[in-house]
Amino acid sequence: MNRVILPFVVLAASSVSALPQELTKCVAGQQVVDREGKTGIIVADDNKLCQVKYADGQIYNWIFWNLRPTTASDKPASPAPGAATPPTNTPANLTVLRPASSRSLVYRADRRGHFSLMAMINGAPLRLVVDTGASLVALTLDDAQAAGIGRSELVFSQLTHTANGTVRFAPVLLREIRIEQLAVDNVPAAVIENLDQSLLGMSFLKRLKSFEMRDGALTIGW
Repeated sequence: MNRVILPFVVLAASSVSALPQELTKCVAGQQVVDREGKTGIIVADDNKLCQVKYADGQIYNWIFWNLRPTTASDKPASPAPGAATPPTNTPANLTVLRPASSRSLVYRADRRGHFSLMAMINGAPLRLVVDTGASLVALTLDDAQAAGIGRSELVFSQLTHTANGTVRFAPVLLREIRIEQLAVDNVPAAVIENLDQSLLGMSFLKRLKSFEMRDGALTIGW
């Protein structure tokens, strides 16, 4: 399977409201407010993943764009007295941990450690592999055609880098991606030449309330 790392992310169509003054990176020691309005302190950082400790001693790991710096109107938080010092390294098998959602789906990894699931894209059933390294949902030519996107509609005007070198792709906007009870409209995507497997990338995953990869299971919430 080609792992696709797309050089940009299109988020203008996102229905999830961004937090004001959201972080651009994790910085240990910074006081922040999360999506739930709770204040905590970043005690460890791993590029995009911030480990936040709250006043009650609990620790959650958040992707940086779900946090914002505290302001004068925010209530400051300090670690609970006597709370143990958290580890400085984020567990390798943890992608993102957020407070539980009331609606969620759970998938198990296959023998190769990949999360493969069926989704309805523009009403067509397609199998996709979850790839948090892909900025956009990526479709093969055949899957794009199955989703009602004709080859004559595709303009391969962009370049991206894959494990097999530089390839061209056509930017598209998917009317709907539906996974069981979950449906997300207007999802930016890319149709990529010579792609072997369609990928469920961050242009979809960022629209969710939460997603977590841990202990061989993928949990998505909305």
